[in-house]
Amino acid sequence: MPDFTGGAVKLKVMHVIWSLAIGALLSFGALPARADAHRLPRVAFINPGYGDRGFWKDVSDTMHVAAKQFGMEIVEFDSDRQWPLMAENASRVFAMDPPPDYIVASNEHQQGGRIILEANARKIPIFMILNDLTDAQKRRLGRPGTNFPYWIATLTPDNRKAGYEIARSLVMADEKRHPGAVKRDICLLSLAGDRNTPASLARLDGLDMALAEFPQLVEKRRLYANWSYEEGYNRTAAWLPEGCLDAIWAANDDIARGAISAIREAGRIPGKDVMVGGLNWSAQGLKLVKAGEMTMTHGGHFLAGAWIMVMVNDYRHGIDLQKMGPDFSFPMQAITRENIDLFEKKLGDRNWAHIDFSAFSLSGKNSENTSYHFDLAHLLGAIKNDQIE
Repeated sequence: MPDFTGGAVKLKVMHVIWSLAIGALLSFGALPARADAHRLPRVAFINPGYGDRGFWKDVSDTMHVAAKQFGMEIVEFDSDRQWPLMAENASRVFAMDPPPDYIVASNEHQQGGRIILEANARKIPIFMILNDLTDAQKRRLGRPGTNFPYWIATLTPDNRKAGYEIARSLVMADEKRHPGAVKRDICLLSLAGDRNTPASLARLDGLDMALAEFPQLVEKRRLYANWSYEEGYNRTAAWLPEGCLDAIWAANDDIARGAISAIREAGRIPGKDVMVGGLNWSAQGLKLVKAGEMTMTHGGHFLAGAWIMVMVNDYRHGIDLQKMGPDFSFPMQAITRENIDLFEKKLGDRNWAHIDFSAFSLSGKNSENTSYHFDLAHLLGAIKNDQIE
């Protein structure tokens, strides 16, 4: 068996005690032939990011919590946003002995095509989250179900809508800041995540929709900040002496936070002199929204970690996801000063174990209930009764 503990790879294994009697009733005949009836189903998660911080940690956290509730074990390989390490981790997954029962991966750095090909060759069901294959990759390789019988489903957030709503929030905030002004020009600096990731491109599509709808929003420069605080800071600091700046569209909260630091250092006030919008529902982003320094933090998409466990569990219990989908999308939603108090009251401690993720499952439900409700309203409604004040 390969060594999964060395180097930059962190192996996270979460064991759950599962009643054999209930397990036999619920899952007899549902697991792949390779699964040992005396162990929990194992899901290998190729994490493209960091396991101890940032957005992908949040994805991992929700995934582990939901897996525990459904009686599954997560084997996680963290790639620290390095594509060579991500490729190496994929090789580690396919060297596992015994092999995993399921694989969860993302098309970060456009590594997803190779992972899907390898999984199908080994007849391991694979689920893609957050970044689907690009259209070009699909034209070249094929699609889930038809071309790849073991590519079960893809789950992605509506990044286009999020990109649009961040931009719209900047317009609304500027109008509120300058009441009565006749659609004055708003000098915009756009700080994108990267040039290739499907999520980044879709958010930029949403930004472009807003630029067409709100001509007063004048994009002065579009730069790429590699999803990072440091580059968000550097890009903003370099731009401030060069031109006018009224608003910053940031592809995520880390970029937004870096931009805000540069704005402060330049002696300007974020939320007053310069409007900033971001995305991720990060703890730091929420604080900035509450302080009025960010118009919003869009997001909730890190819950894809939990949502995909709901779908893996449903697949285990006979739900035909390929027939239902196989492409699934869920909405992201904005946390603003108008709803942040409610969010913090219900979920401010970020203890996702308070959520009953079985409430989102289609397994064992009425046959007419054939769609998922992965949204904020249903999330709040799934808080366990003993956690509601």
